[in-house]
Amino acid sequence: MRFRWHKEYVLIFLMIGLLVSFFNGYARHEDGTLGIIKLPNEGCPVILSPGQTFNIVAEQKGTIFLIDNEKNIIPLNVQWEEKKTEIYKGSVILMGEDIKAGSYSIQIITEGGAKDVNPRSIWVQNEFREYYTFAHISDIHIRSDSLQDENAITFQTIIEKLNQSDAQFILLTGDLTHEAKTEQWQVFLNILNQARKPTFVCAGNHDRNEDNYEKMFYTSTYAFRYGKDGYIIFDTREYRTADSWGEQDTLLYRYRRELKSSRWTFGITHRYEFTMGIRSQIILFVDDPIDFILYGHTHRENTREESVIPWGKTRVYVVPAEKDGFYRIFDVGEGGLFPRPIQNVKGK
Repeated sequence: MRFRWHKEYVLIFLMIGLLVSFFNGYARHEDGTLGIIKLPNEGCPVILSPGQTFNIVAEQKGTIFLIDNEKNIIPLNVQWEEKKTEIYKGSVILMGEDIKAGSYSIQIITEGGAKDVNPRSIWVQNEFREYYTFAHISDIHIRSDSLQDENAITFQTIIEKLNQSDAQFILLTGDLTHEAKTEQWQVFLNILNQARKPTFVCAGNHDRNEDNYEKMFYTSTYAFRYGKDGYIIFDTREYRTADSWGEQDTLLYRYRRELKSSRWTFGITHRYEFTMGIRSQIILFVDDPIDFILYGHTHRENTREESVIPWGKTRVYVVPAEKDGFYRIFDVGEGGLFPRPIQNVKGK
């Protein structure tokens, strides 16, 4: 009886959240795919301080604005690069007296007058602490278009828990959906946008239905800095292939070099096995090893024997499946990465 009332309580908040998303300028296409603005988005946001610069990727050039939670509109200065592909890239300076700490939507008004908004895409912090925390969840497996589906309710419950936690951001490492169907992505995105923390996603093997993942988040390989530390998000869908020097390997090489000055460097992915592409492993674990790798996929915590990459010193942390109610919060400081006990909202 207690669990039944808990589910009803969560459903009420979920419905409220969906309405809030709608009235807050949720501006993807009807099927959930990205509109004019590709990056940043709510699954690949930007965290920075006033005066810093971030990049925008869009289908068209235009004027860029921030929109805060009170609907105040703040214009920003953008320098667009010359178009080399079907996509425009621009450099945006985060300047303005009205820019305070908090979350913002990013808006574009194109030269032709079209508008687009990505919510929860810009997060402003006045300072980055030496010591901070983040949350890790994986294997959400949204499997239907129903808000009463058990996996959707569990995801909403954990988002509410993390909203109340001291985590500065949330990492979601793949299998976000069960079959990457449009209706599954729509449910996932609506629940994701109830998070009051930045949310960084990566693709899992269940998220692969043609290029649907890229239509939702544009890229499956990217990097970001949080204070002194660096994070590299990458895709392991071809984990068994000793592939040639492809696009992801090139990006991993570039990001690893760009983040070399970091205090700690984290690899964030859905799946790791020692049979994954050899070039990626050389880049990440041999030439200049990252310090930690976090992933899911196995639906269980890694054993002591699996706590270090076989041919390196990179520490391994695996979180059990979120669909089963699991999540974990980590502390980061000068001494390294410190995992808190794994939590479960289902009482397992």
